[in-house]
Amino acid sequence: MTEEEIIRQESPEMEALFDGLASVAEQMSEIAATHRPLFGGDVYLTGSEVTERLFISRRTLQDYRDRGLLPYTRIGGKMLYKLSDLERLLRENYRTQTPPRPLHCITHKPQTP
Repeated sequence: MTEEEIIRQESPEMEALFDGLASVAEQMSEIAATHRPLFGGDVYLTGSEVTERLFISRRTLQDYRDRGLLPYTRIGGKMLYKLSDLERLLRENYRTQTPPRPLHCITHKPQTP
């Protein structure tokens, strides 16, 4: 090998290689942090994950459980929720458009001087 054929660590090619490896390592870390194993084909979420995804409080989540809106599994005091049940709840309650209100329901407040 001649000196021109040797790729040095400071060369642009090596810098690009190291940048690419760093990017792959970062992506693998993100995947490892968010990977959830499947149990019988279902992904389970904790209560904290459900409240974060739905932007609701823990109390509201408890209310959903009490009213039977969102099924759950209780294991050793910990509540787990199927992601598929959460998706079903969102799908069933999705509204594309609110129905128009009749004109007689719209009230006009008189302005006071």
